[in-house]
Amino acid sequence: MLCPFHKAILMACAFPISAQAVDVAKTVDSATPLLPVVVTHGQARATQPGALRDEIIKTETINAQEIEKTGATNLIELMSHRAGIDVQVECSVCNVRNITLNNLPGRFTTFLFDGVPIFSSVSSAYGLDMVGVNGIERIDISRGAGTSLIAPESLAGTINLITKRPIRDGGELDLSGGDFRYRHGAVYAAKVLDGGAMTINGTTQRHDSADGIGSGISQYAGYCRTLLGLGLFLDNVGGFNIKARFDHVDEKRMGGPLGNDYDAVRASIRGNPFDFSQGPHGSPNPNSWINPSDGGLMPIYDDGRFGLAQIVFTRRDQFVGRAERKIGDTKLQFALGYAQHGQDAWYGGDADYFGRQKQYYFESAVQTPLGNTLLMAGINYRYEDLHSRAISQDPSSSTFGIERTDADAYVYRTPGIFLQAYRTFFDQRLEANASIRYDHNNVYGGITTPRLNLLWHHTDNMSSRFAIGQGYRLPTSFFELDHAMLSAAVVNRSQAKAETSDNLSYAWNYANDQLAVTASLNHTRIKNLALFIDDTDGSGEFLLKPAASAYTVNSVDLVGTWQMTARDALTVGMEQYQYRFNANDLQGSLFARPDYRVTLGVDHDAGPWDINVRATYTGPQNLAKFYDYADNPRYNLDGTAKPNKSPGFWMVDMRMAYQWNKWLQLHIGINNIFDYQQAKKDSFLWVDAKGAMDVAHIWGPNRGRSVVAGMKLRF
Repeated sequence: MLCPFHKAILMACAFPISAQAVDVAKTVDSATPLLPVVVTHGQARATQPGALRDEIIKTETINAQEIEKTGATNLIELMSHRAGIDVQVECSVCNVRNITLNNLPGRFTTFLFDGVPIFSSVSSAYGLDMVGVNGIERIDISRGAGTSLIAPESLAGTINLITKRPIRDGGELDLSGGDFRYRHGAVYAAKVLDGGAMTINGTTQRHDSADGIGSGISQYAGYCRTLLGLGLFLDNVGGFNIKARFDHVDEKRMGGPLGNDYDAVRASIRGNPFDFSQGPHGSPNPNSWINPSDGGLMPIYDDGRFGLAQIVFTRRDQFVGRAERKIGDTKLQFALGYAQHGQDAWYGGDADYFGRQKQYYFESAVQTPLGNTLLMAGINYRYEDLHSRAISQDPSSSTFGIERTDADAYVYRTPGIFLQAYRTFFDQRLEANASIRYDHNNVYGGITTPRLNLLWHHTDNMSSRFAIGQGYRLPTSFFELDHAMLSAAVVNRSQAKAETSDNLSYAWNYANDQLAVTASLNHTRIKNLALFIDDTDGSGEFLLKPAASAYTVNSVDLVGTWQMTARDALTVGMEQYQYRFNANDLQGSLFARPDYRVTLGVDHDAGPWDINVRATYTGPQNLAKFYDYADNPRYNLDGTAKPNKSPGFWMVDMRMAYQWNKWLQLHIGINNIFDYQQAKKDSFLWVDAKGAMDVAHIWGPNRGRSVVAGMKLRF
């Protein structure tokens, strides 16, 4: 007769060879699926908002069924209307978008495919729109620094996409279309083999640029993208179980001028095709705007369509693979990752930019029981290599028209070693997981990041999780802060330091068959926030330096789902934030964030009908503090001051699906039902005290109401 702990060890050493096995396994690190530990406490409803996976790390899960209910076609669309999770638009023209966790800057969120970190700030700047959810089994979200043992750069947390392994032959075809000439087509096919399986998926999607106020300047960038994915699953290859995927993405997007004739826009460098008098506080003159310093008009805009254009072509090839095998009570694991990312960008009056990046990742780890403790030790190696060419398009720059090589280049080689110990106490009511890792970067030297996670089972339905940990991140590309550095005569990195964070969090969870609730407290303090600043009074020398003071975010959030009837579920979420920072020290490097948000969701399943409604109320945002009005006041095009705070607003989305028969589903979705747009309240455009215009005054939605309808065919 085996004791409970040895039973757990034997279960832990079993390979998760099916989706069902993965769902019931109790992993202590959602990004490192090497440590499954079965504990009998907890409920199985882990995919409802408010529920958690039965793991030590606080992990929220979105499964394939919920992905379909939302109608999301990519990762960005899926992340809306979730407590503690949001999408931050960082440019009103090119629509750089990042996913924020606990309202921390989006670049501090680490993305993984099957537990492999293979994204950088370059690839995530536009690449997250290109992360499709076709063929995904589930997405695990862990909030907090140090949540991933293999991804210490996750200062805000991790988002891990788990590839679906098929259990039978089949596939699906999804076709839809809607406003703004939106077109979407996706296909997924799976074949089960003797001793394995393979999948193929592809997506093609396009959307026109959108201008909600008639200025001729888009608030939502148009795009055309193609995605292709291949998956391979092999069992017992030399004793190893292998899981691998390859992804190819190709996207063209343009913001600023409307349309998609990229060559014509690049050739348009004279005249004024825009109307600056449109929208709230528009200029009294359609060809120019007011200079706040003297109340007079600035010179007539004469830079053509290209002057406000941002055109970005992106191509990416990516491979990730994992191999695991059992040797007695010991499990051995290897992981590989490779990505090649290319970007050609024409940033209007700033610069032309052509970047190429390669990334490699290797990991080897072993898990074995030692007495009553389950140990894991491993090594990994991360390599990032970015090279670029940039040509300034700013006539006032000393480098105007001159090609510069590697303005934002870096080469990082970072070997690391890690150790993790797991043990239960008090008849398995307490689970403890402690880990430490050491990384040595070729530029920033050695960095140690410890963490501790505790899970206490109050009852079979109630638990508490406590986590304390640290993380770090290496400053990378110009995307983080300023296109202007591409025109810099000199970029000085001699004072740069690795960004670091301290995180403390507590989560209380209750779950039964009808109710799932989680309440969380989070504290994150980020030190050495990377800043690119013009250090020499306009001489053109840019300095990469750490901020003089820390950036701290404290938050409390509560989210729960009540299964009111067998057909109806209600989700309610609330979150409150406290920000501590010196705006002058951070040099305007942040984007505005709300003090609080409220999320609501209603899901109704009745026979063939599935109706899903999601809504979010975003509270006011302190624009004056986040955008540092004290040192850099902002003005409207008519010369009046920008508001100190943004208004609160609702965003409501709805999707209805009808299952015609076992093969065919019809669906229709309405996004932003009430057509709320920031551009109708407060322009994305702003001017400084000297009358220079910029395009990133952002606090609200950049696209109005849209309707999408289509069909899904399963075979």
